[in-house]
Amino acid sequence: MTVRIFRWRAIGPLLLFALLGGVLWLVFADRIARRAAERIGTAIVGAKVEIQDLHIDLKNGDVTVRGLTVASPHEALKNLFQADELVADIDVVPLLEKKVVIDRLAANGLRFGTPRTTDGRMAGRPDGISGRVLAETQRWSEQFQVPALQLATGKIDVGTLDPRNLSAIPAAQALTARADSSRRAWQSGLDNLRLGAAVDSAKATLARLRTARATDLAALNEARRAIDQLKQARNRVTVLERGVTSGAAVLRAGVAGVDSAKQRDYAFARGLLKLPSLDAPEIGLALFAPTAVAQFQRALYWTQLARAHMPPGLLPRADAGPPRTRRSGSTVRFPRAHALPGFLLRTAELSFQLDPTAPQPKRYAGRLTGLTSDPALYGRPTLFEASAPAVSAGAMLDHVHAPARDTAGATVQGVRLPVFQLPSLPVRLDPGQGTAQLGFALRGDTIRARWGVRSTHVQWARDSGAARSTVTDLVWTTLSRITDLQVDAGVSGTLASPRLSVRSNLDEAIAARLRAMVGDEVAAAERRLRAEVDRQVDPVIAPARARVTAVQTEVTARLAEQRGKLDQAQKDLEARIREMTRIRLP
Repeated sequence: MTVRIFRWRAIGPLLLFALLGGVLWLVFADRIARRAAERIGTAIVGAKVEIQDLHIDLKNGDVTVRGLTVASPHEALKNLFQADELVADIDVVPLLEKKVVIDRLAANGLRFGTPRTTDGRMAGRPDGISGRVLAETQRWSEQFQVPALQLATGKIDVGTLDPRNLSAIPAAQALTARADSSRRAWQSGLDNLRLGAAVDSAKATLARLRTARATDLAALNEARRAIDQLKQARNRVTVLERGVTSGAAVLRAGVAGVDSAKQRDYAFARGLLKLPSLDAPEIGLALFAPTAVAQFQRALYWTQLARAHMPPGLLPRADAGPPRTRRSGSTVRFPRAHALPGFLLRTAELSFQLDPTAPQPKRYAGRLTGLTSDPALYGRPTLFEASAPAVSAGAMLDHVHAPARDTAGATVQGVRLPVFQLPSLPVRLDPGQGTAQLGFALRGDTIRARWGVRSTHVQWARDSGAARSTVTDLVWTTLSRITDLQVDAGVSGTLASPRLSVRSNLDEAIAARLRAMVGDEVAAAERRLRAEVDRQVDPVIAPARARVTAVQTEVTARLAEQRGKLDQAQKDLEARIREMTRIRLP
């Protein structure tokens, strides 16, 4: 009987299928991988990711990407960056576990902020992670109340204030009611002391002592008991005095609160009358806060997006399952300690340009290490650094343990700065080339960030179609003479309650010229509105203050009078006792 080692009827079809699979791999693998990379990249970034060519060389473990374009999720006709070529050295073995481990990535020809002809934003769809993160950061930026720059244009009128909108009136009424209540309580306390009985008893005892003999021990004992009663009465007076002192302090605080309410009424009237703000910090907020908030929002977007795709710890992660007709469900991954992450980029060498539209763009180099989807498994933070004579940048995403800590900072010199359209002014500011700085730190939900620009080649342009006025002409004359720009903005606090501050060298220049022009008119208007507030508020505040003063004076005088009677009665008794017990020699 012949023993067959190979069953050709079975091996033949297997070889045929293997050959067919190899042909399909050679023909369609690059195309399928390119489309999958575009789809995954679009879902992660929240904007279109386009690849001209992608080639996989499994034999050498290389993947080459050419013509990569990533659109900006914040600007319609601008790319986040473009790359001429990306070459990745991939570890082939983890691919069998559906894991991507890149040992080294070389990115050449990175260009940031290049223009595009179509809108590449895709994060408007709320069903994805990027859409949710973008909506959250937009709501975060809407928390900042940016004041509008209001310029005085002519005479400022002071209208009639509605007394129902003034806070000092109800505060004064409440203070009057509190003073009356305190007076009744203190009067009741004085009556409950029953000092008259103690004083009368002491006087009666003193009268008996004056006719008593030195050997009358009963009279002496009665006098001592009367003194003890006087001391007890004085202790009760002391306790009441302490209560009166604390109550008087509350009343004085109420008077101070009425004064504070009056100051708030001044501010309310000023805002109601729409007087121009000549405070330099408010001018800085009005001019540059929208641009600063946009910069902070973008930094927060990328940080929160990184936290969504790189969560700290070893908690299970639920992702949308593969699309099905019914019940697509979710895929839950349970990471295991000491296992390989689902995605890991060990080292990346980056060659990039920050100002690709310049006549002679400069090339810079950077290094990225430890970019992973499972930071807890990798065990080290993600680091980025770039250093050059005109560039200093670095970032660290520490998501190994909760809470996550993200920090980034960059200083770039000689780069093209964005054009500013100043709100409420028909003026456009082109800073040209200058220095841009950005510092960002997010620890848990506590944020600290700083953004600043410097330029010494400022150019101004005026909108010829806008309406002209004396004030706008004055502002244009002031600004057109300024050749340098310095803007510093900062945000601090928590994500739920952030605080924003903006200062620039334009603030004081504009405020000084406006004060010089409209200062007298504004001062006169402020005097009129303060007089109007005084007319409405003082008839209520003055009686309240007088009531507080009268109550304090009356109660203090009565306490002093009662204490004086007690002290005098005790003094008389003690003097009589000493006189009776004095030893007389023959």
